[in-house]
Amino acid sequence: MLIDYFINKPQHRVTKLSQQMDLQDELKRQHHQAFKYRLKRFAVSKVGVASAFTAGMGYEALNNSDPKDSKLKQVSRFSWLLRLL
Repeated sequence: MLIDYFINKPQHRVTKLSQQMDLQDELKRQHHQAFKYRLKRFAVSKVGVASAFTAGMGYEALNNSDPKDSKLKQVSRFSWLLRLL
């Protein structure tokens, strides 16, 4: 009776908690894997390519230090490529 109370019952709780933690870790891993898959699928789609190009073009336009090239002029220079995508 004392052995059951002091050893077996706590061990059962530890085992149950360990199983719950393992289940949570597996669910997190599966969720992360599914998110990476959806991200890769989006990246190779036309929308993903267009949005990546637009973001890169906007970043380059904002970081351009050449005063004779205006930001609007640089964006309009690449707008044909955006329409193509």
